[in-house]
Amino acid sequence: MAKREKSIRCPECGGRAAFETRTDTVEYKGQTAPVKVAGHWCKDCGEAVLEGDALARRERAFLDLRARVEGVLSPNEVASIRERLKLSQRRAGELLGGGPRAFQKYESGTQQVSVPMANLLRLLDRDPRRLTEIVKSDAGNLSARARASARVAGRSPATSTAARPPTRRPRAPRDQPGRARSSKRQ
Repeated sequence: MAKREKSIRCPECGGRAAFETRTDTVEYKGQTAPVKVAGHWCKDCGEAVLEGDALARRERAFLDLRARVEGVLSPNEVASIRERLKLSQRRAGELLGGGPRAFQKYESGTQQVSVPMANLLRLLDRDPRRLTEIVKSDAGNLSARARASARVAGRSPATSTAARPPTRRPRAPRDQPGRARSSKRQ
């Protein structure tokens, strides 16, 4: 007994879309790259409906093309370098910049790596010993931050206004006397 071909109705033209593997093309700023994906391809209009792994594969191909065109690292390259440096995503963001979730965003492709960050990662990939300089510098900054935090939190609030909550003047309710009103409203 032959296997029946899976097909769906094309959401674009209403034609028949059969499940098969084809080479699709991703495009970014006039540059293109081929990617093989399995999905439902319309026999009439050529439109594709992609799901799951195929959709993720096409998205990765697009992110790699975008990185190549922009001259920055792809999400996979960022993850590889970070792992070779033996840093967690959080620690990489704290040490190298961008904050604790920056590398999660870079590696998932939701945020493109900046050119300066790409350059820093490439340099550290070539000479991982330089990371120790950054770690030592961060340790010094951390202890300075801890001292400043202790001063602000407990003993000497007058030394820092950054940690104090902003002061707000209480507003007078509308029906209180003394509230300024325009003459038009009276």
